[in-house]
Amino acid sequence: MGRQKKMEETKTKPISEKGPAKIVNIVMISQSGRYRIGSESRPDIKHDSGFLDKFSHEEPTIGDRVQLQAWRAKLELAESLRPDLADATAAYKHFLDGKGSERSLNYERYIKNDESGKTTLASIIDDFKYHAGIIGEDREYFELTSDSYAAGRGSLFPYPKTENWQKAIGAHILWVSAKIHCHIDSVDMKNSFSADVTIHMEDRYNFNPGAQDIATGIPDSANGRFEVTGLAMQYMNYGVIHRHVEWKEGNGSAATVSGESQSRQRRPSDNRRLRNKI
Repeated sequence: MGRQKKMEETKTKPISEKGPAKIVNIVMISQSGRYRIGSESRPDIKHDSGFLDKFSHEEPTIGDRVQLQAWRAKLELAESLRPDLADATAAYKHFLDGKGSERSLNYERYIKNDESGKTTLASIIDDFKYHAGIIGEDREYFELTSDSYAAGRGSLFPYPKTENWQKAIGAHILWVSAKIHCHIDSVDMKNSFSADVTIHMEDRYNFNPGAQDIATGIPDSANGRFEVTGLAMQYMNYGVIHRHVEWKEGNGSAATVSGESQSRQRRPSDNRRLRNKI
């Protein structure tokens, strides 16, 4: 949450002490940390291409096709016996059959069902609140957009804890856009903020040379070969969540966070088994 500021705007403000009113110039901060004044704007995010970054395309062999059928059998077995992996199996099925098309992911399910998701959300809101408070000084309404956050490392944005989400998204990228209203509380004369915050998530689903599955130890090369031969294709996951955040001036000020969806967060609709969709 390092403080980085960029002075960019000024406005005039009348003040009155004793005697006639005076007009003073107020210098306002337009950038702090990852955040800057502006409407929603996706930052410049670069995603790796897994095995395709290292290997050129090769035609599949008979052995590759045999392995593909073996992995399809593993997928069907997991769908049948491991409903706790519903998000992971849906993501892997799209890798095999989606032909590289984009996929919409229910990120709200990750926030609700994985402790790392809860920690990530809390960390983003704390960081947003701190920098919005700096930028919002002497403003009544403003919009912010952010640079990217890398989720999947460290204690503030940890790697998914559950096997389901380790397999479904793993490390991923987040960025934030927000619309904020600010007024001075007439009781304590502190700035009060009210923000509608959108957290955008994206992740390229693929496999990486030298990596391995956390739960099973299976090397990524077992599936990376399918990327190289075109038997399966990497793809982009996208998701969004919305929150309403209210807080008062001061880094230690607690925030009231609302807007969490109250509807049941169903499992992915692209699962083949009914019980893995509800």
